[in-house]
Amino acid sequence: MPNTQVMTTMAGQPLRVEVDGHHYRVAADPVRWYERRAWWTEVDRAPKDQCPYLVDREVWQVQVTVDLPAGARRRRGAVRDRELRTLHLERDRATGGWDVVENL
Repeated sequence: MPNTQVMTTMAGQPLRVEVDGHHYRVAADPVRWYERRAWWTEVDRAPKDQCPYLVDREVWQVQVTVDLPAGARRRRGAVRDRELRTLHLERDRATGGWDVVENL
C-alpha cells in the first residue's frame, strides 16, 4: 500500500496529495461518498465507541495534477506533466489517515 499524505481544507476536503513522495494538487472539485463495508471480516468484535467508523468507509474521488514548483511551470514540457489523474482516496475516520484505494 502506498504511503499517502493528504492536506485538506478546514472542512476536510482534499487540497493536496502526496503518494510515495510524488506531490499532486487537486485540480477539480472532489466528490465524496460513503460505502458500506463488511466490517465483520476485518475485526472479531466491534468496540462500542468505534461502531460508526466500522460500518461505512469515506471515499473521495479527486482529480489531481503534478504539483510543480513555480519555476518548473515555465519550462518546456510542463503542460504534459500537468495532465489530470484520478485517484480514489479512503479516509480512516478513526485515525484520520488516508490511503489510495484506486488509481485510475
